[in-house]
Amino acid sequence: MSTSTSGPGGFSKLVASPAFKFIVLGVLTLLLMIPLLLVYLIVDERQSYSRQAVSEVGRKWGREQAFHGPYMVIPMEREVEKTDRQGNKTTYREVKYAVLLPKTLNIKSDVSAKELQRGIYDVPVYNTKVTYDGKFDPADLEQYRRERFELRVNEAVFSVLVSDVRGIKKTTDVQIGTETSRFQAGVGVKGQRSSGVHIKLTSAQLNDGFSFQFNLPVNGTKHLLFEPSGAETKLDMTSNWPHPSFMGNFLPNERKISTSGFDANWHVPHLARGMGQAHTQTHINKLMSKNLFGVQFYQPVGFYDLVSRALKYAVAFISAVFLMVYIMEVYVGRPIHWIQYVFVGFSLLIFYLVLLGLAEHIGFEFAYGLAATATALLVGLYTSSTLRSKAKGLVLGLMILMIYGLLYLLLRVEDYALLIGSLAGFAMLSGVMYMTRNVDWSGYQSEEKNTP
Repeated sequence: MSTSTSGPGGFSKLVASPAFKFIVLGVLTLLLMIPLLLVYLIVDERQSYSRQAVSEVGRKWGREQAFHGPYMVIPMEREVEKTDRQGNKTTYREVKYAVLLPKTLNIKSDVSAKELQRGIYDVPVYNTKVTYDGKFDPADLEQYRRERFELRVNEAVFSVLVSDVRGIKKTTDVQIGTETSRFQAGVGVKGQRSSGVHIKLTSAQLNDGFSFQFNLPVNGTKHLLFEPSGAETKLDMTSNWPHPSFMGNFLPNERKISTSGFDANWHVPHLARGMGQAHTQTHINKLMSKNLFGVQFYQPVGFYDLVSRALKYAVAFISAVFLMVYIMEVYVGRPIHWIQYVFVGFSLLIFYLVLLGLAEHIGFEFAYGLAATATALLVGLYTSSTLRSKAKGLVLGLMILMIYGLLYLLLRVEDYALLIGSLAGFAMLSGVMYMTRNVDWSGYQSEEKNTP
C-alpha cells in the first residue's frame, strides 16, 4: 500500500516530519538576518562615534601629518596659442611652476606619543620635532627658458608643505647657507591652496645652490608621513610608541621595536623614487603625493573591526547552534517549538551587543570571554529546561563555548581564517551527518511499523 501526502492527513504528517522542521529552522535562520543587520548598524554607529572622537581631538591637537618637500618653487609663464575647430586662433598666458628637488635630504623625527581620552574613546596623539638638513644644487633654469617660459625669479620660494599647519606650535627659523630667515605662513605661491611654510629666495641662491637646515615642532594624530623629495633621502625616527605600523611606499631598512618604543631608519635612493630633480607643475601638492611613507601609531585594541568581522560569521554560528539543539531534540524525542528557537537565536544575537558594550570599557579579550560564557550559560540552561535534561543542556553549553573559542581563533589569525574555518565546517558537517544517519526525515517509517 503506497503512502501519499495528499489530503489533510498527508499534510499533517508532512508538517510533523523532521524534514519540515529542518526547513523551518532554515527559514528562521534567514529571518534572523534582519535583526542581525540592525546589530551591524549599531556597531557601525559606535565606530563612527570613535572616528568622530579622533576628528574632534585632531581639530584641537593636530590632524594626521604629512610633510612634502622642501621644494624650490619658481613661478613662470608663457604665451600659448590655441586653435579651435573653426580654425580661429587665440592666445593666452599659461602659468606654471618650476619645482626643483634637493640633491640630499636628511630627516630626523623624535616622536613623543600618548593617548588622549575623549569620552570613552582613546585617541593616539603625538608631538615631534622634525629636523631637516640637505642641499640644493644650482638651479638649472635654462630648460624652462628653452620652452619659452618667462621665469619670475624674484618670486622664487623655498617651500615645505605640511598637511595640517594648525599642528605647528612654534615659529622657527631656517638656515640657508650662512643666512638665517624666519618661516612665513603659506607655501608662498599665488593660487596654490596647499598649506605649509616658506621663505623667499634670492637669485644668487638659485644660481649658486645652497644648503639648508631647519626644524619644525609639530603635533599630530594617528600617523606621521614624509615625502622622499631628495635624490637621496634618509629618515631616522624614534618614538616611545610600542605598536608602530609602518605604511606607505617604502618600509624601513632597519627597525627595532620593543615595549618601550621603536627606532626605524629609511633610505630612499633616487632610482627608487622614480622621479627627476626638476618638474613643471600646475599644483605642487600633487608632485609626489603617492610616494609618502612613515608610520601609523597603531592601537592594537581595534575591537570595532573585530566585532564587525565576528558578525560576518553570525549566520554560520546561529545555524550551527540551531543544528545542535535540533539533534538533541530528535534524540530526546521531546519537541521544541519554533518560538523557542527564536529565543535561542535572539540570545545569540544579543551576544554581539554585550560584547561591544563591554569591549568599550574593559577591552576585547575580557569582554569576549564574559559575553561568550554568559551566552553559553543562557542557552544551555534554557535548553536543559526545555528538554528536561540537565546533561543535554550542559553538553550544549560546552559545545557553544567551543564554537565561540573557534570564532575567537578565526578573529585573531586572519591569515589562516579560511583554512581553519573550512576544516572546522567540514568536521562539523561530518559529525552532523554521522549523528543523523538513522533519522527518519520523512516520518513515514515509524508509521509503516505501526501499520498492521
